[in-house]
Amino acid sequence: MTDTTFEKPAKVRLREGGKIQQVTSAQDASILLDSADWPGDRTEGHRVASQAADEALSGDGATTEAFNAFILAAREADILVEASSEEKAKTNRIFFERSVCIRPHGGNSVREVKSVNGACEILIDWPHAKRGPYYQSAREVVQAALDGKATPHQAREAFVALAGHADILIDGGAE
Repeated sequence: MTDTTFEKPAKVRLREGGKIQQVTSAQDASILLDSADWPGDRTEGHRVASQAADEALSGDGATTEAFNAFILAAREADILVEASSEEKAKTNRIFFERSVCIRPHGGNSVREVKSVNGACEILIDWPHAKRGPYYQSAREVVQAALDGKATPHQAREAFVALAGHADILIDGGAE
């Protein structure tokens, strides 16, 4: 039997305020597409998604095609729950070549920042009173790296510059 499990689940919410459902396979997609719970009209996108799911289940089609068609149909029906940028950051860690060690907020503990995501977490918690041009610059470059518009190296350099300026840098040696 062909494995029709999706690489990642599709999340849908069938009605406003309703529970988020995870569609994890072509079988889940087929059942939902054929159910009376599917909102709105049975559009061309819906028909294509239903056919792609059925073909994946019978072994005549690819699971990735079923997933992609389901995503399009769910988006068209306005039931797709998109991952927030924060959720994406948690699941798609972008690691630095070399960690940055800091002493956050002048405390005694040392924190090892290993990724762009970790730097973003530090920046989110950064004291408002200490945010200035270095902070803003680091924040922009780190966000750009999360969005794929800057490299992890550039984000690390900006974060190291901010940590040095804030006098919390312990070890930010070159990558």
